[in-house]
Amino acid sequence: MDLGLTDKRALLFAASKGLGRAAAAELAREGAQVAVASRDPDNLADAKDYIVEAAGVDDDDVRTYACDLTDPTDVEQTVEAAATDLGGLDVLVTNHGGPPVQPIDETDVETLDRTYELVVRSTVVALRAALPHLVEGDGEASVVNIVSATAAEPMAGDVLQAAFRPGIYALSKSLAEEYGPRGVRVNCACPRGIVTDRLEDKIELLADREDISVEAARERRAEELPVRELGEPESFGRAVAFLASPAADFVTGETLALDGGWLDGMSP
Repeated sequence: MDLGLTDKRALLFAASKGLGRAAAAELAREGAQVAVASRDPDNLADAKDYIVEAAGVDDDDVRTYACDLTDPTDVEQTVEAAATDLGGLDVLVTNHGGPPVQPIDETDVETLDRTYELVVRSTVVALRAALPHLVEGDGEASVVNIVSATAAEPMAGDVLQAAFRPGIYALSKSLAEEYGPRGVRVNCACPRGIVTDRLEDKIELLADREDISVEAARERRAEELPVRELGEPESFGRAVAFLASPAADFVTGETLALDGGWLDGMSP
């Protein structure tokens, strides 16, 4: 299936590892020009090498930008630099590091503020900067916000995620209504149970807490899912590429759960 991404210009934040990198690789494989932003220059260099090899593209098809998501000016300048270098933007993929998992009685105001800056403020700043460029495109522009599926089903002891991430769902829906008439679709891709460094850390914490082996903890996490196995980042990347592409031209304001069936509700 041709997704229609050839020569589309895509900027992805927090995309030097894990889910963001997988999405960047799939977009590049489908023919998009890809710009990857992340804080660590070394990770960016590794990500570029990975994307070039995985997607079978030239070095010139992948650009990298060092960017601190907690610095609004840095985010804005990254958007402008990518739009200038690519000659415009057709796709924006927002992402951010996962907030600490902790209960409210262990959450101080400083941690609350830092998490807000990382999760909500960075997303809003990126959108504010990118949307004018997306509107100037060919009427087939799109935004994909990466947000954990867990945010749709808040859990005890995870106050920071419960407080902030659901807001991105609502923000996406609002922007889909506002920018649909201007040729921009806005959706969320909502992962859980996909193998990343963060999930491996959680599995090790579960093993320590339950005094079981890491392999047993990994199997327990897989057993939470109807498919009974953990997902791979490449599978997630393919879903993001679809949502971002003209092939999904009738999909907007949606939250696509990529969680192996973990969510119990009808939709996130």
